[in-house]
Amino acid sequence: MVKIKEFTKKSKIKGKDLTFLLLSGALPATLFGTEIKQERPNILWLTFEDTSDYELSCYGHPVNKTPVIDGLAENGLQFMNAYSNGPQSSPSRSTIITGCYAPTYMMDWHRLEVTTPQNIYFPQLMRNAGYFCTNNQKTDYNSRNNDKACWDECSNNATYNSPARKKDQPFFAVFNCMATHMSRLTSTHLEGRRNFAEENLDPATLPLPPHVPDLKEIRSDYAFHLEGVSDVDKWVNIFINDLKEKKLFDNTIIFIFSDHGGCLPRGKGFSYESSYKVPLVVYIPPKWQHLSKMPIGKNHRFVAFVDLAPTVLSLAGMKAPKSMHGLPFLGKYDTTERKYNYGFTCNQASHYTPIRTITDGRFKYIRRYIPYKPDNLLNAFQWRMPSNLYWDKTYFEDKCSNPVCELPYVRNEAELFYDLSTDPFEINNLMGDTKYAEKINELRMELSAHIRNTGDLGFALLSTRRDRDKCFYDIVHTPGYDLEEKYRLMELTATVAPKDIPFLIKKLNSRDPETRFWSVINLGVLAKGGNLPTAPIELVRIMQQSNDSQIASESAYALCYTDKRNEAFEYFATHTQNLTSLEVLSMDKNLNLILPDKIKEKIRNKAIENKNETSIMARKILVNLGELPAEKLYGNEEKEFADGLKLNKNRRPLVPTPN
Repeated sequence: MVKIKEFTKKSKIKGKDLTFLLLSGALPATLFGTEIKQERPNILWLTFEDTSDYELSCYGHPVNKTPVIDGLAENGLQFMNAYSNGPQSSPSRSTIITGCYAPTYMMDWHRLEVTTPQNIYFPQLMRNAGYFCTNNQKTDYNSRNNDKACWDECSNNATYNSPARKKDQPFFAVFNCMATHMSRLTSTHLEGRRNFAEENLDPATLPLPPHVPDLKEIRSDYAFHLEGVSDVDKWVNIFINDLKEKKLFDNTIIFIFSDHGGCLPRGKGFSYESSYKVPLVVYIPPKWQHLSKMPIGKNHRFVAFVDLAPTVLSLAGMKAPKSMHGLPFLGKYDTTERKYNYGFTCNQASHYTPIRTITDGRFKYIRRYIPYKPDNLLNAFQWRMPSNLYWDKTYFEDKCSNPVCELPYVRNEAELFYDLSTDPFEINNLMGDTKYAEKINELRMELSAHIRNTGDLGFALLSTRRDRDKCFYDIVHTPGYDLEEKYRLMELTATVAPKDIPFLIKKLNSRDPETRFWSVINLGVLAKGGNLPTAPIELVRIMQQSNDSQIASESAYALCYTDKRNEAFEYFATHTQNLTSLEVLSMDKNLNLILPDKIKEKIRNKAIENKNETSIMARKILVNLGELPAEKLYGNEEKEFADGLKLNKNRRPLVPTPN
């Protein structure tokens, strides 16, 4: 057997050089049968679902109590400006696992697997460095790569207590709790729910955040969700006790965070702080506190999910690959603090709604690239929450009593700007206030640079994303692909004017589908604003001849605001498999949309099929047009009631556990 001393002498590898090679994965942790022992911290992630930071007591919630997490925050690092980057679980996790913003690899469309480059998941680097890596058990990375291959164990039995972990081998372990997942609220009704007042969560007296209307259904959903948050606190305590019992607590750095913001409407899935700002608490045992430059307690440093991979690597003694966008905020390589936090949104279920955001902590700028699409477009999963159903009922039956109630249905600005110091729930858009012009321009320019610096592929069509035979990331990074053209067309939607019509008509003839699509979107913005009364024949031709339904449907939407409305109606009458544009149209109360009987009949026929999301969207259009009560959205009332009753009665178990 060759001894380490002999090996380093023969190989001219000495001291810290050998350590570096071991940590970087260039050499295995065991050489010629001799184990290299280097003490490094264990790292444990306890993640949970769909919870905003303000819903925990350590972040200021006046009613809900989370004493275990509060205690770890008091004795650890509590980040007050932690950002999920993505508004739903899969794009958030795509960002975490790669250390890159999900749109870079086109992994931003929620629950759509795309072809991506190989070897972009950071746990493999941890394994190369000798860590035992487990995940129990959610992956959800939006990639066609093998999501489990980067882990030593990835299942509902995966644990740092596994017999496969060698003696003294450091671990990186992830556990995800579903106690707060929105699915527990998707009952469509309130019957059979517990008396939350018995847990000091009385719906009638709970203080509601100001971005939602005061409806009993919203109050009940909020109490139900906060009950889950308190359960997560008990779940965290299971791991604390286990680590202490196994004598691992003093050697384990613990991260506790939610995957994105909360379940209340206009939270999860949307581009506001209620979706992006998450609780993040990191407990560092005294033995390892030299790995942090920050004092114990509340910390206002900007951190984001894109930073988690570089941070874990840094704690393990490794420098992140240059391909990662994130900045480590702990460990050996913590050097630079970020100035801004960035957010992205791609889709709301079937609706493509690309949005990008930037905040410096006080001010927030939002860019909506298809501005005529309002916030509250149907998400068939989320709308099973009574909150969403009865907010719809209130709005479409003209019972809203304040602007907050109406905002998600009528908002069509391309740019939004908020002062978070006075308006943390982003209600009052200050874009028109000239005293903020300089700050608006700063954030606008920074966001524009960010999408270019990160190679944002959020402009890609659904058909492009579904192409299994091609990796779009590789295509756009080959010489000759014009990324800048797509960025300029996307950004034009905020300022497009009649003078741009000849340019846009020319672009309709492009061979590139994304170029055609964004030209159509710009013409749609003009049409919605009354600036395209006479439709270009090229736009009609795109609607009639395009073999991409996404392009054709948006063309038909635009034509409904021109002299070619009848031609658009003909398209909708023969393409009822795609109702997304019709739903957007049906939400515009100013359009005076009178659909021909043959279209309404086809929508009604779709609505009674009761088979899939298209049927639900057909019923949603009928709700919007006043032909169906909002609470009837899901049909099959007897089955919906029975299924909802089960959800309302059951309390989720505190799983997974470490054993």
